[in-house]
Amino acid sequence: MSSPIPVVVNGAAGKMGREVIKAIVAAEDLTLVGAVDRSPEVQGLDVGTLAGCGELEIPILADLQATLVMATQEKQPAVMVDFTHPDSVYNNVRTAIAYGVRPVVGTTGLSSSQIQELADFADKASTGCLIIPNFSIGMVLLQQAAARASQYFDYVEIIELHHNQKADAPSGTAIQTAQLLEEFGKSFNPPQVTETEKCRGQEALKPNQAFGFTAFVYPDSLPMRR
Repeated sequence: MSSPIPVVVNGAAGKMGREVIKAIVAAEDLTLVGAVDRSPEVQGLDVGTLAGCGELEIPILADLQATLVMATQEKQPAVMVDFTHPDSVYNNVRTAIAYGVRPVVGTTGLSSSQIQELADFADKASTGCLIIPNFSIGMVLLQQAAARASQYFDYVEIIELHHNQKADAPSGTAIQTAQLLEEFGKSFNPPQVTETEKCRGQEALKPNQAFGFTAFVYPDSLPMRR
């Protein structure tokens, strides 16, 4: 039996980071070797205790590079799971690739040009890299259904709902959905009037596309039915 895959979690103290910690601990073919988070209040805390899965004797550190160096000493090639912030994810991924650690990125907010630059950098370094705007099987199926349905409709509106801790809007999932639809080469939402309002999410699309984005946010105290 091969050795488990060593994993570093970057953004370990966040909501998704803690869920990733739990999933790694529960997986037989993965082993947690490092936890990184820049939040001052969690420095030195045991990441297992913080995540609610018991003490793991792995402290949360702020130094990503030192943690990646440590991960490279493992027998198996290491992986870095990144759930951080749009402002830092690009540099995080480049750093991981530079050290030969394979990034699995759940953080959204990367531009198309940044993704291409990372793809080129990973290719030159012969290091795998996965950028996944949404890990949900249900969302993948929804995107495929939207792609099929788009062949029969001329108008598209992408509406999403998030908690009020969401750092980027439209989300990477919404942008990826729109990009999947535009791959068919069809133009949507033919203009009926002269519009003056601009949507920031359109920067990720081709100039001739006009997808509408609506992003809702809600406080954590508000129950939401999924």
